[in-house]
Amino acid sequence: MHTLSSSPTSENVPNLSLAGVGNSEHHPRISLLTHHIGGENADVSNPVQPDPFNMSLLRNKIETEALQSDVTMEEKTEQESQDIDIAEGSSSYAGFLALDEVSLNSINASLVPYYRGTQRIKLLHENVGLQLFCPCLRVRFGVNGKFLDQGGRPRLSFMVDASLSLCKILNACDNAAKRIFEDCESSSEWKPIMGINYRYINNPTVRLHIPTVVNDNIARYAAEIHQKDSSGTVQKLVFSKFDAAELGNLIRGGIFVDAFVSLDTYDYLQNAGIRLVAKKLVIHSD
Repeated sequence: MHTLSSSPTSENVPNLSLAGVGNSEHHPRISLLTHHIGGENADVSNPVQPDPFNMSLLRNKIETEALQSDVTMEEKTEQESQDIDIAEGSSSYAGFLALDEVSLNSINASLVPYYRGTQRIKLLHENVGLQLFCPCLRVRFGVNGKFLDQGGRPRLSFMVDASLSLCKILNACDNAAKRIFEDCESSSEWKPIMGINYRYINNPTVRLHIPTVVNDNIARYAAEIHQKDSSGTVQKLVFSKFDAAELGNLIRGGIFVDAFVSLDTYDYLQNAGIRLVAKKLVIHSD
């Protein structure tokens, strides 16, 4: 169950730093576990094709293919020293750029020190870590509990329609990171961030991941989740427990969300790429 906080988000916004949660020595930030879910349910001997107008079948097909395209990635944990600075007395995050503030020519990538002498690829904009504020994203497919992590908890992600400006930015990020990746002599396969283009969908889509952390065997959302009513008032949602079904009722197809996201790179189990990780979500009420 979730409740609305008694004060609007413009006051006393908590710091999202996860320092001290879990054991970071055994849980690097971008260490991801890949589950290969294609194939075992496919019946190649069956020549019957699904009805292209059956939207229920189409949704299942797209959801499964999209997760395969995204390498069905699962975070071991979200042990990041987050580069988030919450502005004093403000409901907005400092350091997140609106899409019209991003210059494509200023996007680049660099290798930065990471974990036990290793390095990772970091996306930059004018030599500062790139994080994006994406307003009014239409949810194409909402949160569901279809796929589980190692602990048996649902992996939380959802798909949104991507505007032309967002597509251009993400493609520029993909190209910049891939150039660095190709020089690293990794044997992994690079997965494009935009994923598959579906002939039944007019708009390109992108997947947003909602990170979770586990402390003392208790899971919680590592992203702030807020709700905005028709008057424009925004309040933080307080969740009493981890509940994918409850979150799925809030983040469902057809609604709009404002998303503050980081662009995290990964290279794990022969797959590499960029994924969008939600740091804060503002759900628009119907």
